[in-house]
Amino acid sequence: ASSCLTSMQRHNNQPHAFPFSHAVLDGQYAHLSGVLATKDGKITAGSAKDETTSCMQQIVATLAALKLTVDDITRVNLYITDLKDFDEINTAYRPFFPSGRFPARTCVAVASLLAGTRIEIEVTAKLHPHAKI
Repeated sequence: ASSCLTSMQRHNNQPHAFPFSHAVLDGQYAHLSGVLATKDGKITAGSAKDETTSCMQQIVATLAALKLTVDDITRVNLYITDLKDFDEINTAYRPFFPSGRFPARTCVAVASLLAGTRIEIEVTAKLHPHAKI
């Protein structure tokens, strides 16, 4: 059986240090890998607000490279290390959806994340016919 999957290894000339694709397109959806907070290209732990903002900014950039926006996001999976951060995360997350149309979302508490970060966000977005890598 042939595959119709296309993968996005990197965008914005960022080197790819880990063995995964930033996004995989299956013809109908873009499945973005989980994103951790970064500063100057390095994974960086910070406040829940700062990490959420960093993650969402990276997601917006990846979507833009695919000619998509946050309005195309259909699903968000949010992994957090402390449920006490939930309100702070929502406060930072909400402004990224100015239309008030929020995608379906799951929030899962996890024991830990890479480099001591608090938050990892992965999204799925509906592709447009013109969305290409």
